[in-house]
Amino acid sequence: MLSNTIRMSGIVTGKKHYGGNLKMKHINKLLTIIILFAACNSSDNDIKTLLLSKNINDLIEGSYKAGELRKAEFIPYLLCNANDPRVSTNLRFMGFSVYQEKMMALKKILKKEAPVEITWNPDSTVIRFYTEEASKYIHKR
Repeated sequence: MLSNTIRMSGIVTGKKHYGGNLKMKHINKLLTIIILFAACNSSDNDIKTLLLSKNINDLIEGSYKAGELRKAEFIPYLLCNANDPRVSTNLRFMGFSVYQEKMMALKKILKKEAPVEITWNPDSTVIRFYTEEASKYIHKR
């Protein structure tokens, strides 16, 4: 009588119970993968939003994140207003210009060193170089 009570309450795991747990583990893994995928996409959208912002700190943060992800989809956003000389006074980005951070991101994405040093001051040589390299890179894909 006691063994029937234990079996009915689900304490004893038979094949039926184990199979249910196994299915739940697969469902949990699938949900985790879906959530991670959705999080990655929203991260890309967040970066694009930062890169389209008019705020200096948002532009610098977006450029930094784009460079860290090294995704080619951010190239057009980084080349847009690439000669922006504004410099951040925020403690996180103190002394970095929008131009400088965009060029550093392009350097990481395109894996090409600029012909001259990238400083805070916009340089048309560097912008032209990365514009041409981006064009080659996109046509190659």
